[in-house]
Amino acid sequence: MSTVLEIEQAIESLPGQDFEVLASWFDEARARRVDADFERAIHAGKFDQMAAKALRDHQAGKSTPLNEFLRSA
Repeated sequence: MSTVLEIEQAIESLPGQDFEVLASWFDEARARRVDADFERAIHAGKFDQMAAKALRDHQAGKSTPLNEFLRSA
């Protein structure tokens, strides 16, 4: 199969059980890629400014303890 369209058509023609197996595999493969991308972003420092702001806000008393937040949700 050489194109996305061909792959889509093949997937559409799968019997129910095979489709479910493929869907499960795809969900896991996608999660692994997302996790790897997130890990690379962390190591590249892409969240450093956001984390620093969160710490400053917390130290300034601008945060809510998790248990209080969950009770109000």
